[in-house]
Amino acid sequence: MYRRTNVAYELPSTVKSLNDSWLTTYQCSAILAALFALLEVHFLSFVKNDAHFQNHHIGHPARHALLIFTYCALFFCISGAVSGLILTDEFGELPVRASRKSDPIQHGLFDSGSLDLLQSYGARQSSVWVMFHWLFSLVAGVVSLFTQLFLYIWLEESKSVKITLSIIGFYAVLPFLHIIPRPWGSKKRRSIASSN
Repeated sequence: MYRRTNVAYELPSTVKSLNDSWLTTYQCSAILAALFALLEVHFLSFVKNDAHFQNHHIGHPARHALLIFTYCALFFCISGAVSGLILTDEFGELPVRASRKSDPIQHGLFDSGSLDLLQSYGARQSSVWVMFHWLFSLVAGVVSLFTQLFLYIWLEESKSVKITLSIIGFYAVLPFLHIIPRPWGSKKRRSIASSN
């Protein structure tokens, strides 16, 4: 049985902005993860071919590690792309779901987190675990990708190239520090909030 849909309904501006930002994030991440997966397929065929290795004295454990990280990156990137597409669909349907229910916020104030706000307007509870799966898959895929690049560089390149690319690689992974929880930052926020 179909529920009535208010076709003239529009999300409140804050909810719409929040939903649009998540939707854009998921769409972009799905495309990026799919591109990384294509890159990994190419790199997999490269790694499996012995002719691409100049240093034939490289031991089997190092080559196996490179192969394992290549497969890990491939699986995680595919997983991140699929999760991004599922979440794109989930948040794309949010305005329709919200139009089928009465407005959950009567006085224009909502005293909870942004995910709770989106859930009160129709985002499913199950989307939270898919969000964690999406984030973990993307981070694990990119970490695996960087690890395999570093492994290949340290197995095959000259010392000057190893050092130079290690510095550049370290610089390239710095944005990942943004997603690491920082407990020392929360104390500062609490002390500011308690002083008000």
